[in-house]
Amino acid sequence: MHDTVGLLEAMSTTRSIRRFRPDPIPDDLLHSVLEAATWAPSGSNSQSWRLVVVRDPEKRRRIGDLYRQGLSEFYPADRLASETDPARARMMTGSLYLGEHIGTEPPVLVLFCQARPASATATGPSGLRPWTRGSSVYPAVQNLLLAARAVGLGGCLTTVHLLHEPDVKAIVGIPDDVDTFALVPLGYPRDRYGPLQRRPVEEVAYLDAWGAPSAVD
Repeated sequence: MHDTVGLLEAMSTTRSIRRFRPDPIPDDLLHSVLEAATWAPSGSNSQSWRLVVVRDPEKRRRIGDLYRQGLSEFYPADRLASETDPARARMMTGSLYLGEHIGTEPPVLVLFCQARPASATATGPSGLRPWTRGSSVYPAVQNLLLAARAVGLGGCLTTVHLLHEPDVKAIVGIPDDVDTFALVPLGYPRDRYGPLQRRPVEEVAYLDAWGAPSAVD
């Protein structure tokens, strides 16, 4: 039995983990966090997400190479040097570290996927905006991250691989009509967990009308 923390504690301390110890994740522990991902809600209970769990060192290395290439395009070399906000600079430093080590440090990479609807149009199926397709995927990502926190693991939601998605898909044989929505590195953290720093409810919740002060204490 693995030690766990309560749900609200997990929510308040699950920060993005970008530095990992290379220790392997036991099979039963990995299965438990993957199972938690499958408990997420999905439209019409379709459960249409699929998870590609990458443990093979060579495949992780190749995905890491593509991720690092994408990150160098997203974060040009001079972008960090010109950042004046200390909080953003720390975040960018962590992201760059992950980019350099994602293919070697975390023992598991999880790709969250979903088949592309055959009827999808420019505005999405049934007139929905295209990005609503992820609404059945990202709850599963969050379930996995919360479950990981509960049992002493860590990870983060990343999408940089999308800059080279066809090549990433080719490495693990994902079909052309299946899209990827997130890449989650998973492992034992070298960084500490939270507590998180978030805006108070009063700044982000309005009562009955946009901009109205919230009466929820």
